[in-house]
Amino acid sequence: MTYLALDSLHRHVVVKECFPSSICRRINGEVRPRKPAYQDQYQSVIRNFLREALRLAQVEHPNIVNVHQVFQENNTAYIAMEFVDGMDLLSVLDNDPGRLTNTLLQTLLRDTLNALDHVHGFDMLHRDVSPDNLMLDAQNKLKLIDFGAARDDARNPQRTLSTLVSVKDGYSPHEFYFTDSPHEPSSDLYSVGATFYHLIAGYAAPGCQDRLVALSSGEADPYKPLTSGSWAFDQVFLASIDKALSVSQQKRFQSAREWLDVLERREAAPLQKSFILASEPESSQQVEDLEPSVVEAISSLVEDTNSGLRTVLAPQYKQQAKASDTSEKDVQRNRLVDMFGCPIDDVEAWLRDQDKSSKRQRAEASHLSQRAEKDRFDKAEGTGLSLSRLLSALMKRRGRWTEKVIIRKEL
Repeated sequence: MTYLALDSLHRHVVVKECFPSSICRRINGEVRPRKPAYQDQYQSVIRNFLREALRLAQVEHPNIVNVHQVFQENNTAYIAMEFVDGMDLLSVLDNDPGRLTNTLLQTLLRDTLNALDHVHGFDMLHRDVSPDNLMLDAQNKLKLIDFGAARDDARNPQRTLSTLVSVKDGYSPHEFYFTDSPHEPSSDLYSVGATFYHLIAGYAAPGCQDRLVALSSGEADPYKPLTSGSWAFDQVFLASIDKALSVSQQKRFQSAREWLDVLERREAAPLQKSFILASEPESSQQVEDLEPSVVEAISSLVEDTNSGLRTVLAPQYKQQAKASDTSEKDVQRNRLVDMFGCPIDDVEAWLRDQDKSSKRQRAEASHLSQRAEKDRFDKAEGTGLSLSRLLSALMKRRGRWTEKVIIRKEL
């Protein structure tokens, strides 16, 4: 559940509530499990929600929505996030497609990859990259939003994947449909490729599940590579999206930095500024007219021999990653605070304290409720006894008065 609200500083914020509707419901304003059997699972979902929210609060980046606050209320948890005044890219495509020029789309792809490179640096995956989760403001600044499906990198042995798996047909890679499949940065990059395929072609690429079924049945891949069309983009840019959309995880880019490196190194032919095409193009011989260096770069992306390129560049990426570990992460990891501004040094300890506090509050509330109920019962019982005594006294008085009347009549 998501709400638009004003915080204490009168800023518009987006408040996201942990409300897994399949296992919980709202009772008198509080969120409760639908059945007692769901209690443990519900508490696990809340803990994971809080853990990921607190970690996300550390991931500050110009192209990622900011987290203002994380708190618990109404027997559930909430995240107060930055409100982005703009439109998601799917709405822009539907309502103002002319705004998405080839120059802007290439900039947006780089911004998206930079944001994911930062997220992946914290051993996290977004797991829900799609056109409706990329916001564009009036200044064409991009923000990656909705980390509701974010989880630890599956390569992390300490990961805690929820049983509530989020997938989005047309954008999720096939491995996201199975919790026991390896979920890696290349999985997020598949979703990026599917997103920008849709923005360029005007329609979504075939779903990865359908492609996998076709290939396993010996049929042709229903996917139509962007490089086979006459889109108003250089071929290296289009080929990089085709590569990210490989069904095989090993044939995709293995990191956002690897993809960015290819885009930055490409030798793009000069292109006249134009708008994206809204209909499917006819095949062309554009590749034949390109410089040999561009054709060679394309081949390195779309052919199986591209694995050699990754082998050559891998040491550079590892060296860059090691060099940035002690500088970028140390600078950009903010210190966490609770809703009162008190620092949180140990997230796990803080979560355990929250669990204990919540249990203590529930126990105190139950005790007070039982005590109030007992007081009401005692009061009612006391009132009943008083009335009984009063009626008994009246009956006795009436009996004595009746006896006197009878005696007088006899006299």
